[in-house]
Amino acid sequence: MSKKSKKRQAAAQGAQSNSPRPPDKTKSQNSAATPLSKTGANSRTNKNIAPLSFFQRLGGVGALRAPVYREVAHAADATKQAALVVGVVALIVGAVNYFFSTQLPGLPDQAGALGKPLARAIVMVIQELALWGAGAFVMAAVAKNLFHGSTNTGEMLRVFGFTRVFQILVVLGVFGSGLAAIVSIAGLVLSIIGSVIGIREATGFTTGKAAIVGVFAITLVVALLGFFVAFALNPFIAGLPLN
Repeated sequence: MSKKSKKRQAAAQGAQSNSPRPPDKTKSQNSAATPLSKTGANSRTNKNIAPLSFFQRLGGVGALRAPVYREVAHAADATKQAALVVGVVALIVGAVNYFFSTQLPGLPDQAGALGKPLARAIVMVIQELALWGAGAFVMAAVAKNLFHGSTNTGEMLRVFGFTRVFQILVVLGVFGSGLAAIVSIAGLVLSIIGSVIGIREATGFTTGKAAIVGVFAITLVVALLGFFVAFALNPFIAGLPLN
């Protein structure tokens, strides 16, 4: 090869080394995937986070941890767990009403309507279950139709069901001591705060808008439930042969 040919070949190789290289597809794909994974981990659905156990969810709801409320709202398997919480709480509330003639906060007044302890307990269990179902339905309807939120009845059933755990603290008020009364009031406040957090995390609303939805929905449900208990449920249960 002549000297001129060698110079031309060296010049061509230098030009190739100085020219910009095409982007590495593997690196570009990985760099593109990284922001998406971060977004997914921080998204409202928490899809990239391992699901929590029942007791982890219950503890997180009790501690008012917003990410747990968000996870509960969007986890389909949490519906049965929420139903379990509501059922156990309803039985506890019913048992308290069986042994104590009392009126618990947050439920329609029926303490003096029935003289039979077992009948009074049954009414309280039905009230708890009805408040859960009707409250979830109304909250979802108000959030979607009046405030254009992205949620459904299933999500509201889950978050509202788990927040019924605070009702156990409310029950302590029947014991009459000062400490029990304070704990009972704290339970009622925690129940309200938990419901607002649940609505906010399920719908993506601001805290203020979630509070408006919660107050409007629960007020409507309690009014309708009170009417149902007074004019339908109490007369029916009172007619049963219960002691």
